[in-house]
Amino acid sequence: MLNPLLQWIDERTGLVAAARALLDRPVPGGARWRHSLGFALVATLAVEFATGVLLMLAYSPSTATAWGSVHYITYGMDLGWFLRGVHRHASYASVILGGLWLLRLVLGGVYRAPREVQWWLGLAAVLLILVLGVTGNILPWDQRGYWAAVVETTIAGGTPVVGQAVKRLIVGGPDFGHQTLTRIYALHALVLPFLLVVIGWAHARLFARNGFHGREGAGATEPFWPGQAFRHLAAALAAFGVVAALSIARHGYSLDAPADPASDDYPARPEWYFLALYQLLKVFQGREFIATQVIPGAVVTGLFLLPLLDRFLPRKFAQIVACTLILTVFGCAGFLTYQALAKDARSESFRVARTKADVVAGRAHVLAGLDGVPPGGSGYLMMLDPLSRGGDLFGKKCEGCHNLGGEKRGEQWAPNLGHYGSHGWIRGLLDKPGSPDYFGKAPMCGGMAEWKEGSELSDKELDDVAAYVASFALVEADATPAAWADDPKVKAHPGRPLFEKECAECHSLRGVAAKRGPDLFAYGSNRWVARMIREPGAAHLYGYLKEEQKMPAFGGQLTDSDVSMLVRYLGGDYRKSPVAPETPEPPTAPATPGVGAGAPVP
Repeated sequence: MLNPLLQWIDERTGLVAAARALLDRPVPGGARWRHSLGFALVATLAVEFATGVLLMLAYSPSTATAWGSVHYITYGMDLGWFLRGVHRHASYASVILGGLWLLRLVLGGVYRAPREVQWWLGLAAVLLILVLGVTGNILPWDQRGYWAAVVETTIAGGTPVVGQAVKRLIVGGPDFGHQTLTRIYALHALVLPFLLVVIGWAHARLFARNGFHGREGAGATEPFWPGQAFRHLAAALAAFGVVAALSIARHGYSLDAPADPASDDYPARPEWYFLALYQLLKVFQGREFIATQVIPGAVVTGLFLLPLLDRFLPRKFAQIVACTLILTVFGCAGFLTYQALAKDARSESFRVARTKADVVAGRAHVLAGLDGVPPGGSGYLMMLDPLSRGGDLFGKKCEGCHNLGGEKRGEQWAPNLGHYGSHGWIRGLLDKPGSPDYFGKAPMCGGMAEWKEGSELSDKELDDVAAYVASFALVEADATPAAWADDPKVKAHPGRPLFEKECAECHSLRGVAAKRGPDLFAYGSNRWVARMIREPGAAHLYGYLKEEQKMPAFGGQLTDSDVSMLVRYLGGDYRKSPVAPETPEPPTAPATPGVGAGAPVP
């Protein structure tokens, strides 16, 4: 039954005859493992194409949705992590196998006549594989891919005459954005695979014409089946096995935090197979054109011209030159890659930046898992997180003067803001106002220390005053000083008469201009802290100080959203997670609330 069916198919398609011709193809010198490198490369590319098609079903090519879709693939879709891991590791395997394949062709002299065009097509295919890796790296629109693409397009933009035009064509404008992502997605998913398939088809046709390369007298000629066919299949399965094992061991492939073009401390690096070029930039610092254009151009040109060496040099000498060139290229690339990795391993600044990036990435995944990606896109995920955005703002705007909690970050000369506005913080201020953790180093703020020297309040009375002042943080956002003061609970508070006796001479509770200390109405609440950030030199705050003694005003530097994020960060008002942030979390709010416990920031 089978034979008539095969005969029927063969008569109408010729497939059976073609398959028999392939299986009977002679292998000069017998079956060899070296012949299987090319098939293993084709197998990994086939895995890439298959997994890429499946990933396209869930991927959304937009700067607002790309990261969220990849996050869903990695953490929400059944076996999505494995699918993405296989796709990424197969791309790495194709780069390695492509390099080994070229090395094998040169060392075996397979680039020579009549296989010159095969060599050129193979070289073009490997270059396309590198470009596929570069374009695929940016598609998740995370920090790693974004900044790697910035580095790589900057290198491409250095090409004489056409460099900037090529960069604009890829980027789609002066800066990376939606046009960049859609163009690179089209290249990665359509144009480059099509070109690779065309080149592969042409290479296969030439291979069918020229057959396997083998040395005379190296052994008896054997048919492709079964010896070489077994080796091909074993090599392909081994390559896939390594790819699958890496994907399982690493649980797919990591996804960094959403791309943030404004970040200035991300440790940007290209993909590992371009680290040699990255290191060359440092070797030729100030002469980047040599590193990015002259040397790579000379290498590609030299490899392209290898088949022509026999026309000008003796055959054996030409082979020595070819082998020397390819081994030098691989050796130098390996050494430069090692230098780049070793330098990063020794760099404390890189370690700190990488650790911070990993922490931010972990926080992004926690937020996306808890609340999903904001409707505005993944770019808002961290921007609207008080722990991430507020912590970043604190590091840039505040920690030059303030510490936060127990971690000492610099030379503090203003109050430590850990537990700021809480009962414990205020009680410590009343007990030791001259401490460096309070106003001991602040200029013209020694009034509290003078008061302490003459005060005779007992510990119980100090507790009552601290509790009274800490309650100011509970003042409603729309409450007026008069309405608040008439509240029976406020009038009955045991700390009120003590405050009026000991503190009212310097501190008002009516929202009026300060004399010797800031007005304390709603002290410690979100709105009071927000006003302090925006305009600390206001008349009712620290307007009595000289200009050079005042805290800088950030009202013109921070948006309302940024002020809100900073205030909520100081008060610990954010989604908690098991990830320990680079910027330390303020201690949990005490029983008597401080910052972040009251109304929203106005």
